Amino acid sequence: MNGRYSRQIPVFGEDGQARIQSARVGIAGCGGLGVNVATQLAMAGVGAFVLADDQMPDITNLNRQFIYAASDFTPKCETCAQWVLMLNPVMEVECHAERITSETYRMFEGCDVIVDCLDNMESRMVLSDAAEELGIPLVHGGISGMNGQIAVFIPGETPSLRDILGTVQGEDGEIPVFGAAVSVIAGMEAVEALKIVSGAGSPAAGRLVTVDLDGWTIENASFGNRLD
Repeated sequence: MNGRYSRQIPVFGEDGQARIQSARVGIAGCGGLGVNVATQLAMAGVGAFVLADDQMPDITNLNRQFIYAASDFTPKCETCAQWVLMLNPVMEVECHAERITSETYRMFEGCDVIVDCLDNMESRMVLSDAAEELGIPLVHGGISGMNGQIAVFIPGETPSLRDILGTVQGEDGEIPVFGAAVSVIAGMEAVEALKIVSGAGSPAAGRLVTVDLDGWTIENASFGNRLD
């Protein structure tokens, strides 16, 4: 191991760091959550990314999506790919400028973990089905104003994201959000992804962790093991 990771090897161990550097991580959505997660994982040494986002930047993104400019007409996933390669040039990056659907989700095949950085329930349910079909752990994160949540779903071991949130209705209109709050939830997602790929720590599998950033309260609710 080189000195770049010397401060985190005591956390993950040398074997864990080697697993991080050989890991392939799928990031669904390259918006506020996605660019934060990708940044943290690239700096931690993740070896390969699969990035998916069909959108281009616009001015309403700029309060939280810090790698874009309003004048940038390049698909977000392409700019994000360039960004993570600048942070860690030795990694591999696969970019998909397309919506995640039942016809395209196999882009994540071969990933060690998928991180949900999406902003709508319809796409999240497709991603949930994809993770179940492909047998890949899914780290979910969501944010609205001062409130956020994360959860980890392990196919065959825990209920799926669809099982837990499939009846939840998405918010109408634009979701209120600001950069500092997004960074908190994205950081939690990145921690869970690193725990999964490194084998270190205890991932929040089967738990929905909700965070109220206004009152600084955290609730941790178990949704249990899978019942087949």
